[in-house]
Amino acid sequence: MTTATAIRPLAPSEEIFAGSEVLVGYSVRLSGRLNLSALAAAFDAVLRAYPALAAHLEPAGRGHILVGAPGAPPEITVVDGDPEQLLAGARLDQRTALAALCVVRDGDHVGVTLVTHHSIADACHSLAVLAELWSCYTDICQGRPPNPAMHGYPAAVEDLLVSRGVEKVIGAPAVVRPFAVAEPLTAAPPAVPDAAYLLPLTARCRLTKPETAALADLAHHEGTTINGLASAAILLTEAELRELPLTELSYTYSVDLRNRVTPVIGSTEGTNILGFADFVPTRAVGTTLIGLARGISEALRDGLATGAVQQSPLHIPDIASTPPPRAPGIVLATNWGRISPPRMPDNLRINDFRSVMLAKPDKAGHRLQQPSGTIIISTFDDQLSIEIHHPEETTAQQRLRVRLLASHLDAAREVGAA
Repeated sequence: MTTATAIRPLAPSEEIFAGSEVLVGYSVRLSGRLNLSALAAAFDAVLRAYPALAAHLEPAGRGHILVGAPGAPPEITVVDGDPEQLLAGARLDQRTALAALCVVRDGDHVGVTLVTHHSIADACHSLAVLAELWSCYTDICQGRPPNPAMHGYPAAVEDLLVSRGVEKVIGAPAVVRPFAVAEPLTAAPPAVPDAAYLLPLTARCRLTKPETAALADLAHHEGTTINGLASAAILLTEAELRELPLTELSYTYSVDLRNRVTPVIGSTEGTNILGFADFVPTRAVGTTLIGLARGISEALRDGLATGAVQQSPLHIPDIASTPPPRAPGIVLATNWGRISPPRMPDNLRINDFRSVMLAKPDKAGHRLQQPSGTIIISTFDDQLSIEIHHPEETTAQQRLRVRLLASHLDAAREVGAA
């Protein structure tokens, strides 16, 4: 009889997502006939290639341990219903597995969502796994055995940074407020079997392809990026909704560090390879969307040039050991960048890409509450999307937030076209 194998304790950058069991879903909306047997075989191949997905977490002292164990693999759940209900029928528990695959069908319209625990994978990592899943599925449908490359357990960002000579700078500004789900590094709470996930709703601002192309042209002309323009629209929206001057807002967002250090870090080599950058609007930057976008881009360039962004993950223990600030002007967002469509057989067509982020109730009362919800920026099929995951009771406010975001982006494109 084989027994569970302790892989390693979670590092601080991973532990912050274990207390509330934070999961992230990556969902494709499909048209066509899905071969469930091929999907199950593809998922099995991916689980063999990425052993962390089939591992689980166990409480230990002040944190959790990543544990690999034989037994039932992570589940595929299949239900008939509204594909917009991305996680319908899902059974999610970090004590048994750190990934799941959820299928929701309505005839030939299907939603397929890969769920991964945030302690073992960030968006770049999980999107690489998602691409591998559909590549294996396509091979199987075309009569070829799947042959994904084998991977070990991913390393923590702390270890990967230290091995590249990145050091924590004592006294440096602590810019890191990792997402809206940070937990203090205290003793791990006892498991609560009946604790349910809080399933948020999603509001969305999505541009058309021509609108996104016009925004990209504007960004290029003004020396900024689409992310800079989207972030500026978020700041203008939050200032209006929170009835605060822009100078009282503080914008914090994640930065993928894989190509920001030497040697570069592979997509699935680590768990959460994320640094964090801050931007505080000043009077010199002004109050226009273009001015804010330039300011955000310039601040990021400065933070990368000084190394402040690269070493920011090393400050997580200091930040997570105290309750997050309650300042009303903190705004958090995550940018997943441009998402490439995965390989698909000819009989399936991808209509859309969606995200979902969920967590269990905050037992310790330390979670940073965001009136704006959890904001994820991405571009798929040449369409910019800003998704806001939020509790049901804020639905009316989120509808207004989406209208304001769209109006700010519309106004920017009109300026660019003038």
